[in-house]
Amino acid sequence: MASSGGGEVILCTSNRILDKVTKGIFSNSIMKKFLLASLFAIIAVTAAATLLLFSVQDTFQTGVTAKNPEINDASELRLAHALTFKTISQVPEMIDSSAFDGLLAQLNNDYPYLWATAEVDTFGQYTLLIQLKGSSSKAQNYLFISHVDVVPVDQRSLKQWDWGPFKGAVENGYIYGRGSLDDKSSALGTLEALESMLKTGWAPKNNLYFSLGQDEEIGGSGGARLVAEYCRDKNLFFEAILDEGGVILKGSIPGLRNKTVALIGIAEKGYLSVEVNFNLAGGHSSMPERENAIAKAAEFVTYIQSAKVFQAQFSDPVEDFITHLSPEMSLGMKTIFALRPLTNSIILASYQKSNTGRALTNNTAIATMISAGIKDNVVPANARVVCNTRILPGTTQADIVRAYELAAAKFGGIVTRYQHSGSEATATSSSKSQAFIAIGRSITQTFPEALVSPYLTIGGTDSKNFSGLSKNTYRFLPVELQPDELSSIHGTNERISVEGYHNLISFYQRIILAFGALPN
Repeated sequence: MASSGGGEVILCTSNRILDKVTKGIFSNSIMKKFLLASLFAIIAVTAAATLLLFSVQDTFQTGVTAKNPEINDASELRLAHALTFKTISQVPEMIDSSAFDGLLAQLNNDYPYLWATAEVDTFGQYTLLIQLKGSSSKAQNYLFISHVDVVPVDQRSLKQWDWGPFKGAVENGYIYGRGSLDDKSSALGTLEALESMLKTGWAPKNNLYFSLGQDEEIGGSGGARLVAEYCRDKNLFFEAILDEGGVILKGSIPGLRNKTVALIGIAEKGYLSVEVNFNLAGGHSSMPERENAIAKAAEFVTYIQSAKVFQAQFSDPVEDFITHLSPEMSLGMKTIFALRPLTNSIILASYQKSNTGRALTNNTAIATMISAGIKDNVVPANARVVCNTRILPGTTQADIVRAYELAAAKFGGIVTRYQHSGSEATATSSSKSQAFIAIGRSITQTFPEALVSPYLTIGGTDSKNFSGLSKNTYRFLPVELQPDELSSIHGTNERISVEGYHNLISFYQRIILAFGALPN
């Protein structure tokens, strides 16, 4: 039997602390006993709450040590070749059709088994929909989404690239080029997985669809949206959709030290831009009015970016994120999360300290364009501000417009929608579905160190065009990235490691097998 001496030491220490605290204030021994009892009650409640944070990570463990499938050594060369095509999506008249034609010809040539086996349809000139029919009479439908278009490269940044953005270099264990992460690696990685599997005679039980978009970077209206319309016309409903989105990060989440976390987007923020006009008397700068349009616009911008318009909050995807990861955190952080909702204000305040944290917990508001004035000595009668907001699930575009109207009214501004832009935040998908679990297990088989968690996708993806076509849409790019690699997306020196690309293909082999065999 263990000695009780440790408990006596704690009691004696606690009494000494209380004697100091209560000296000159509480002479009543009953009060000291009450405070001591309260102290132990708080400790007990805190300990119990912390212990009740159960890990859910076992859900994603199969108990099988899986070896990554063999990957064709030429796979990185095929990706590098694809990166040489300048498939930049801009306004239609600026698109280089020869680049898209060249890329589609490469895909046809590089993946002959797939093109011979599957049904391949083209939408909007360059968007592909690949269909593999399942063998089961009760086959369900699953959709994989990627895109082959890329963002432009700032010519002033060319010297910051180790290799040219469209050279397609494979050097020092990396594949360099615009689109190596966003999103040609996903598009070609999926095709690599399919080609190698079809060569073995594999065939799915379920119907598998693969959409490769041509204009995701500008909203997908000429590609993915057309595929979605086709699916609606055919009454196709998908058990699950998997698009790009979250990645695998190490040491980037507070409280998880150097742990690796795979983030699967279960919802996507909405998008809305508004234009706010300020109309006041103009005139000569030598005799200015006390108030003018530029000053009012500046006051408005300061106000909407001050967190007074939109309050921080936990949306459902972030609640799910906390549920999956708080049990894995360090003891101090785990305790703070265990005492929610009492500690919600503390947690939300900590989220506001980083750009990512603010984006996860706020309807962000930022001025992106401002214009006023025609001459240096003339006070303009109008100032125009365009603001962009990314909308949390649970908030609507109408809510955002109303908030802007109330804010603008304080400074005499008039709000209109900017070029009819925008999309609502998507519905939140389940983190308990068999599709989510299959994704999680494919992750842990490929990346054994990774914790699996749902999260909120901050940017936009093609999957938003498929709203209503599936009860569960997930967003995940199976690549482990360091901070400098993450910042290369849409930035300079974009690259993926050869090992990382092989792991990506391995993940897609596993999840395609899983989706192809999931039961009704």
